[in-house]
Amino acid sequence: MLTHMRKTIISIAIAAMAVLMVSCGSAGYIFSVQNNITGTTGSANCHIPELGAPMSFKVTGSGDILDITATVKVKHGKESELADHPLATTELWISGRQDDNNDTKIILTADDKMQKEIIEWLSKPAGTELDIIFKGRVPKADLDKLNAKECTNTLVI
Repeated sequence: MLTHMRKTIISIAIAAMAVLMVSCGSAGYIFSVQNNITGTTGSANCHIPELGAPMSFKVTGSGDILDITATVKVKHGKESELADHPLATTELWISGRQDDNNDTKIILTADDKMQKEIIEWLSKPAGTELDIIFKGRVPKADLDKLNAKECTNTLVI
């Protein structure tokens, strides 16, 4: 009886560990870069966000392609008037030079709902903040090349 209980407990523990491992996916994968937003481009509106906006990342999924969500806290600089029609999409480019002198670049995009919030934010007064959420599916190999490195982080707005 005791042996049967041990086998049952061990079986339950193994099953629980398997479920936990599957449900976590890439929960153990932490992605970061050493610097914040380093530049802006895209339209005459690109001068509105202040440089240095902080970024945070969340990585989910498993395998060779991972889902990544980046949150960038942007703030209006001294320019507060909408200078141009905004782009149809807002992107975050994260790129870095590798030891072999090649560039690795990932591109994350704001969805339609977020794009509407960005357009509203562009016409707000100086000092107004917005958390822009970017999403994308990227090769794990590219994340590995950029992880914890100094990168060029460009807000395309």
